[in-house]
Amino acid sequence: MLTQQIARRLSWSNAAVSFLLVMTGLVISVLALTISGQGVTFSHQFFTPLLTATYCVVGALVASRHPRNPIGWIYCAIGFLSALNMLSAGYASYSELVMPLPGSALAGWFSIWIWIPNVLLPITFTLLLFPDGKLLSGRWRPVAWAAGVAIAACTFSLAFYPGSLTELGISASNPYGIVGGAELLNALMIGAAPLLLLGISGSIASIVVRFRKAAGRERAQLKWLVGAGLLVIVGNVLGSSPWLIWKDNPMTQEIAIVVTDITIMSVVIATGIAILRYQLWDIHIFINRTLVYGSLTALIVVLYIVIVGSLGALLQTSGSLLISLFGTGIVAVSFQPLRERLQREVNHLMYGDRDDPYAVLGRLSKRLEVVVAAQSVLPTIVDTVADAFKLPYAAIALKEGETFAVAAEHGHMSGRHSDGDREILPLVSQLETIGQLILAPRAPGEQFSQTDRRLLETIARQAGVAAYNVRLTQELQRSRERLVTTREEERRRLRRDLHDGLGPVLAAMSFKLDAIYNLTDADPDAVKKMAAELKTQMQEALADIRRIAYGLRPPALDELGLIGALKEHIASNNQGQGLQITLEAPESPRPLPAAVEVAAYRIALEAMTNVNRHAGAGHCCVRLSLLEDLYLEITDDGQGLPKAVRAGVGLASMRERAEELGGSCVVEVLPNGGTGVLARLPLSSVKIGSD
Repeated sequence: MLTQQIARRLSWSNAAVSFLLVMTGLVISVLALTISGQGVTFSHQFFTPLLTATYCVVGALVASRHPRNPIGWIYCAIGFLSALNMLSAGYASYSELVMPLPGSALAGWFSIWIWIPNVLLPITFTLLLFPDGKLLSGRWRPVAWAAGVAIAACTFSLAFYPGSLTELGISASNPYGIVGGAELLNALMIGAAPLLLLGISGSIASIVVRFRKAAGRERAQLKWLVGAGLLVIVGNVLGSSPWLIWKDNPMTQEIAIVVTDITIMSVVIATGIAILRYQLWDIHIFINRTLVYGSLTALIVVLYIVIVGSLGALLQTSGSLLISLFGTGIVAVSFQPLRERLQREVNHLMYGDRDDPYAVLGRLSKRLEVVVAAQSVLPTIVDTVADAFKLPYAAIALKEGETFAVAAEHGHMSGRHSDGDREILPLVSQLETIGQLILAPRAPGEQFSQTDRRLLETIARQAGVAAYNVRLTQELQRSRERLVTTREEERRRLRRDLHDGLGPVLAAMSFKLDAIYNLTDADPDAVKKMAAELKTQMQEALADIRRIAYGLRPPALDELGLIGALKEHIASNNQGQGLQITLEAPESPRPLPAAVEVAAYRIALEAMTNVNRHAGAGHCCVRLSLLEDLYLEITDDGQGLPKAVRAGVGLASMRERAEELGGSCVVEVLPNGGTGVLARLPLSSVKIGSD
């Protein structure tokens, strides 16, 4: 099995050798054309090394990181063959134009056929195997076989075609052609044509099918290839347009070759980024600058050629120094605006909208404006953040007690992301931590830049307010549900008490009254006995009525008021040698709303019960103070709360009673020991006499 270390050495060694060969071929070609007095063709001499380097670098990156993906090795092979083609063509050209060299026939033979795999492999096997290096399914094997056989047949036929190759567009004779084999090789090429058509069309079809079935990461990878394919179409249209304007001349040929080479490089770079983008963000700056300055160079070259060619054709001059200086001036003036524009577009492609914070915030605001349901607010925020920064995962977790629970998320954490890769930003509103914004970087080990952090912190502040509102809405909904549930439970209890308890007693009393009426004259003694039983039943019925009424509202509150009721309860519960409870309250308090009285009374009784049962205290103090709100404080000198205390039914009940009125209830350990319960019950929001 090919290990990653061996793959790295092989792929980068191939890149180094290929670069050495292609640069040697470039030097030899330029020397041959310069010494012989012929002009140096910019497209062939200078773009071939650039295309070779692109194949080699991308192939080495893919092969070294994914040794089992054949696309990397295909690119490495194409780069090597392209370099060998440049060297052999330059060597043969030097031997023909300057002086005979040994082995020139072999070099010329190489230049005849070695370019065929370079042209056909990218449009067949690269498409078939992209992006994971595997066929879509076993049904696509015939397409692969057709492409492979066609490429081999075309290469073999051209390599050993006898005699002159001018019929095939090659102005050279084949030194190693098979004598008398022209008809057989012609038939072989004709037979290979439909196979090649099947291989190319089938490869393109596999990309279409794969794109329709793909989702998530694979679909994102295919989008890179589709984008590069669209660039190829646009580039070829632009490259062909000069032929319609200036017909066939050296300038149009140069433009067509340059545009073709640039579009091919874009496809190679796009496939490399698509395969490596989740592991290659450590060289994202290199990729960014390569895309920017590669595109900028291509645009400047095209702009210069168009300006000089147009003016030369218009003024019927060629090689004019004035025209060249004019074209250079326009290129110099256009350089900075073009670079800035390309930099923005490449940044948007790789990093999202981080360089345009107003666009991100504006998009977030617009999306939130159309959100109707509260439960859709947080998913909208995480979707916007993930889309704007091109992140694989984003989530918002809301605080629940001492932990955080995920309330909305986008995407999923890749298995290559560790917990340390996550970026967690607090969501704060009114100095309270509401939740967390959890983000996964674009690739494992990548850190967010300062630009990213500034924008994310701004979004986190806005998200904190939204999360706070969502939490309030959820709490309001839960409060409504509790109110409805409590009301229905209370109605059920009242119905059960009236139907099962008081109802049968009253029915029995009615029957006894009928019996008393019937026996009044016949048996006075029985009447007296039944009247006594009836009195007992009436007393029991009255006790049931009092019990039901007390369950609705303690009667002591109506009879004695809040302070009087508390005094009565404290007096009945104080122990001779045990817990002593004292009450500190105003002597003549103003009237309180009924709901506030009930809530304060229940909270105080629950707190005193907890002190009596759990605190182990000797003294407890209940304080009432009336300002704008009613403040109720219960303190004791007991053992305090344990460290791992969990809120039980009693503590939760006190807090809920206070929050139902818009107040608060806090339980805390006192500095000098013991426990304190502080409840605040608003008076302004509750009407006097409300229940």
